[in-house]
Order: sequence, then C-alpha cells, then structure tokens
Amino acid sequence: MGKDREMKEPNRKRKGKLPMGVKILIGVLTVVILIAGTAFAYIQHKLNKINTADYANLETVFPQDEYFETDEDAAIDATALELEPEEIEWDIDENIMADKDVVNILLIGQDRREGETRARSDSMILLTINKKKETLQLTSLMRDLYVQIPGYSDNRINAAYAFGGMELLDQTIETNFSIQIDGNVEVDFSGFQSCIDKMNGIDMELTQAEAEYLNKKGNSWNLTSGINHLTGEQALAYARIRYVGNNDYERTERQRRVIMTIFEKMKSSGIGTILSLIDEIFPLLTTDISHSELLGYAVKVVSMGIDEIESYRIPIDGGYQAAVIRKMQVLVPDLEKNRNFLQEILYGE
Repeated sequence: MGKDREMKEPNRKRKGKLPMGVKILIGVLTVVILIAGTAFAYIQHKLNKINTADYANLETVFPQDEYFETDEDAAIDATALELEPEEIEWDIDENIMADKDVVNILLIGQDRREGETRARSDSMILLTINKKKETLQLTSLMRDLYVQIPGYSDNRINAAYAFGGMELLDQTIETNFSIQIDGNVEVDFSGFQSCIDKMNGIDMELTQAEAEYLNKKGNSWNLTSGINHLTGEQALAYARIRYVGNNDYERTERQRRVIMTIFEKMKSSGIGTILSLIDEIFPLLTTDISHSELLGYAVKVVSMGIDEIESYRIPIDGGYQAAVIRKMQVLVPDLEKNRNFLQEILYGE
C-alpha cells in the first residue's frame, strides 16, 4: 500500500504561485474596475436628478377641444394677408431626413402659469450635434409658425406642445420640416431664471433700446448700453423681449445668445463649479432622453472641443408669408424652402 501511494504521489496536482507581474496586473485591474464602477454610480446619481418625461400619464387636449389663441387686440402687420385655413396648400414630403452622425435635440421653454401642468411652448430651439463635422448648431423655430399638427387643425406650432406635449411637438416638426427629432429637454421659465441665478448671472451686451426697455420692466434696474451683468430675472426678461427691434425675429436671436453665453460660461468653469451647478440645475429639467444617451452626447461634445456655436432661424428670410388666419397673426412657411435649408445646414444635403 505504501509503495502504491508513493507511486501515485507525483501525479497529484500542485498549487503553483502566481508570478508577481500577474498579481500586480490583477491588482491594477481590480482598482480600475472599482474606480469605474464608483464613477458610473456617481454619474448615475447626478443624472437621476433630471426629471423623466412621463408619456404614460400625459395630459392631452382632444381634437374636439382644440383652441386657437387670437390676436384681435394686436396691431396687424401691414404685409399680412387675410387667409382662410382651406386656402393653405401644404407641400408634403414624407421622407424624414436622419443620419446616425447627426443628433437633433429640441430645447423647449414653456411659460407655465401657476396651477398649469403644461402650457404652449414659448421657445423652441433645435440643438444639433454633428459628430462627423464636429459642430454644434442652434436653430430657433418661431412660435408663430403656422403648421400642420397631426390629428388636429392647422395652428401655431407652439399649440402642438400644449395639446400633446413633447411627442406631438416632435411629430409636428417632422411632418412639416422632414427632419428627425432624437430627443427633448424642457425647462419652464421659472427654472430658466433659477439656472442663471445658480451660475451667479451672465454677461450680455445690450443695445440702448434693450436697456431702456428692461429698465422700465425691472424694479430699480439700472442697465445701460454695452456689457451688463444680468441676474436670472434680468436674463429672462431679456430673452423674452418682443417689441424692441424686429419683434419675434430678434427675440429668438436673443434666446440663442443667452444659451451660447451659458455654454461659454460652463466651458470656462472648473470641475467643482460644474458639479455644483449640475446639482442645482438638473432638477429643473425634464427629458425623454435616456441616461446613457445623455452621457454619450455630453462626452462627445466635450471631446469635440467646440469653440463656436452656429446660429440659425426658421422660417428663413424669403421663406414665409405673414398672414392672419382664424384671427391669429401667423407666419406661413414655404415648407420646401425651409426643409431644403434645414437639410443643408444640419446634414450637408
């Protein structure tokens, strides 16, 4: 028996020691995984502060209850034509332009009154991330655009948001302008004001007319022509100026200027400041974009090293007719001209 045991002993498996290099590699990988896991959990915690759009419990306006906001007391544009709804002939194009390298995110500002769950979208700005060209673009959609709203009568574009939220507004833009909307981010104006205040205000250049207008609106404001440091309340009032200069055309331009100024200020802030702002600003936002997509977009924008944001407006000059329809002063777009323009600047086609 003893002899048999001796003969079998050499065939038993022996535990070998791992080489020191392998141990070090395993240790490094373990640390990397722990750091990555902690970083991911931290990022998820931050992103969880953003409100998620609740489509399942969305309050909608039934087509039979649709309404039209009239401008009976407003001065009529001398160039406006008096038209009936049936006189509008729409140029239909069912081909929606999309590209995996182009991301269109709709930024929605709404003027919600106390007690309201959702109002008309007072501001609609398309943020386009072109991954191939490595550009950022802001394109305002004027709220008085007269468009087709799927399932409803033709109306101002901002009615789509009031009737059916982000989803219906996206469908309306895609139906009329044939570009794909990849997601939405919404903030109401009280949230917008808070965002600016959390950043300790922003510097904006004002014209003499803008400064005088704001001073009449504000309580003891003393703004002047040139660069002014604006509080959240002042920045919001500036972004909403409609009756200085070329009415809503300049108003949309002011809104894009404010967004570009915020972007520049965030870009030059330290990581500690940015993280602090995120804690304050994220709860003011609502989106239908997933956390992983938001993170991917943010990483891409940072890696692109954007120095300048391109700025546009729809409808384009020469691409609309001022009209009065259903007692509403509206802009009837030449859809073909505006679609072609959008597809060229966003997709290069």
